Amino acid sequence: MLLHRVRGCFFLFEAVVVLFQIPPSLKHLKIHLSSRHCQTSESSLSEATFVNLSSPTCLSRTTAAPGAMADPWQRAYDFAVEVARKAGAEIRKAGESEIRVMTKSSTVDLVTKTDERVEKIIIDSLKEEFGNDTYGFIGEESVAKGIPCILTDKPTWIIDPVDGTTNFVHGFPFVAVSIAFAVKKRLEFGVVYSCLEDKMYKARRGKGAFCDDERIQVSDVKDIHKSIIISEHGTDRSPEKVTKIFSTMQRILCIPVHGLRGSGTAATNMCLVACGAVEAFFEIGIHCWDIAAGAVIVTEAGGMLLDVDGGPFDLMSRRMVSANNEVIANRIIKEIEIFPAERDDAVIKK
Repeated sequence: MLLHRVRGCFFLFEAVVVLFQIPPSLKHLKIHLSSRHCQTSESSLSEATFVNLSSPTCLSRTTAAPGAMADPWQRAYDFAVEVARKAGAEIRKAGESEIRVMTKSSTVDLVTKTDERVEKIIIDSLKEEFGNDTYGFIGEESVAKGIPCILTDKPTWIIDPVDGTTNFVHGFPFVAVSIAFAVKKRLEFGVVYSCLEDKMYKARRGKGAFCDDERIQVSDVKDIHKSIIISEHGTDRSPEKVTKIFSTMQRILCIPVHGLRGSGTAATNMCLVACGAVEAFFEIGIHCWDIAAGAVIVTEAGGMLLDVDGGPFDLMSRRMVSANNEVIANRIIKEIEIFPAERDDAVIKK
């Protein structure tokens, strides 16, 4: 009881600090200012207080009402971050030894024993912590083995154990663990661990996006000519699709834009949009496990998601534009040559 009273006094004091705008040099106030925007350390968000992210200064702080219901997904979110780090350590360890390479849909659609082992580590860890029956699972390697890709109203983990397998095989330094969580088909949080860079991106719906506990946000560029766009060519090597992919890239490059880039991992690409390093990422042929976690991170960083035809974003459609704002997104969409990609949930649609 005494501890609760002490903690209560601390949070009351913290509220008074904000109310009277006492200089933030006090150790108790974990708010950091930069020349561009306010950055809030995620560790400053507690069960008793939260930052009002709609405030233009990011300094507004509200105390939770007495007896308010505990956050039902905070534990799952924290554990997802822990599991992502564990999985990333396994990937780094595997990269130091011989990598056994196999293929899935084509000779360029690679999979390794590491992909399969890491997915098993993630799913087994989640089942051990939260039980086997309460949650659904969509995992890249599980789907590759024939398990249906079904997103229902049931709380569901969406997992890409090694996003950037080709990078991993060749030692190209962008490989990510991607873990997302959806409830009633709505994404609640996403975690992307760029394990070779040792960068942890994460976001919860309505609570902002972070990289290594520092808040991130998309760039404010609205002039397409001053933008960097990121995309990938995927694993489908059919000539007609490859032609459309590179035709689109040529059209965008000749707008002109500052440049086109590609990291080789959709999850990382979306995080680059979220932290303002690039203005947009688009691709046709990606899967839900590639982009689910990144989708939360981009939107919580102030960005937006659209279909490549300008319509609403559909997680299962295998096509997406993520951008810092609507101006950039719509300008890119004008140049995209669309080609068909079978939906992730096509099996259950038939």
